[in-house]
Amino acid sequence: MVKTIIFDLGNVVINVNQKLMFEKFTKNSGKPLNEIEKIYENSADRRKFEMGKLNPTQFYNLMKKGMNLNLSFDEFRKVYTCMFSHNKEIEKIIPKLKKNYRLVLLSNTDELHYSFIRKNFNVLNYFNDFVLSYKFGCRKPNPLIFLEAIKKSRTYPWNCAYFDDIKEFVWVARMMGVKAFQYKSIEKLKSDLKKLGILG
Repeated sequence: MVKTIIFDLGNVVINVNQKLMFEKFTKNSGKPLNEIEKIYENSADRRKFEMGKLNPTQFYNLMKKGMNLNLSFDEFRKVYTCMFSHNKEIEKIIPKLKKNYRLVLLSNTDELHYSFIRKNFNVLNYFNDFVLSYKFGCRKPNPLIFLEAIKKSRTYPWNCAYFDDIKEFVWVARMMGVKAFQYKSIEKLKSDLKKLGILG
């Protein structure tokens, strides 16, 4: 029986469109879009930032240099956080789930992204607990961060349901005994919740 539902953040609880950020960085830097994307996606510094090993100023300076950006820290922060938008359908579901289930958020995120999201997305107020990579010190798919989420669930792994858009992370959760599902659409989420007996 499911007692706790664990959600990923980006592209599940909130929508993420990185292209908006890449386009703005491209206009500022003079580097082509595909190069900006490659720098960001392959950045060891970004992964360090998501594990709390760099502070926001250090990360800004490294990205500014790597992408050839002419932006102040505040300008960089605005562009870096412009990718997020509301998933209005899931925002309707989460308050209903809160009535009967413990809710835990499990996310690979960083200090700049999370502080912006926390301030602008009230849906996070429904969660009982949070496991954030930059605070915990490691990222998914490291099993340790999943163990921490199970610990925060206050129940056994088999009493947890987990939703993530990344298939690899779903597999790790399943290996740890969690009922895990890949989030692809709000329709699939509703279907998976019904299978679990959570939504009628």
